[in-house]
Amino acid sequence: MSTNSPLERAIYKKLSEDSDISSIVATRISPLVLDQELALPAITYDISSSRPYSDLSGGSRLISLDMDFLCMADTFLAASDLGEEVRKALSGFRGSIYINVGGLINVEILGCTHTNDRTDYAAPVDGGRQGSYIRMLSFLISYRANATG
Repeated sequence: MSTNSPLERAIYKKLSEDSDISSIVATRISPLVLDQELALPAITYDISSSRPYSDLSGGSRLISLDMDFLCMADTFLAASDLGEEVRKALSGFRGSIYINVGGLINVEILGCTHTNDRTDYAAPVDGGRQGSYIRMLSFLISYRANATG
């Protein structure tokens, strides 16, 4: 796993520790792209836009962003079912997720709103393997990350 922001690490942790999701994808959750050698189903995610907030004293730790999740599988039904598990895990979620990145950080998710849902099919690029069915979910996530120690 190669992620940058505290939120990406927290979301990865939430999805990978969800028993319904991990029973489907195991550890096949990654930012941006999926290694072609990995089996499906799998999840990739990316941040499409980010909006840091400021208050009268300057910058605050509050950030709002749009995050997309691509749930990929060999069949339409499997991709749709995986997308539904991601939606159930994230939609409406509020709470703290603690991550350890050179020290303990509390990622406080203030709101996670499901904003868009669509399906797609990605044709095989090499002509050999069957293409992938995709369910893409978009969320608006507001969070604050604070070092705890």
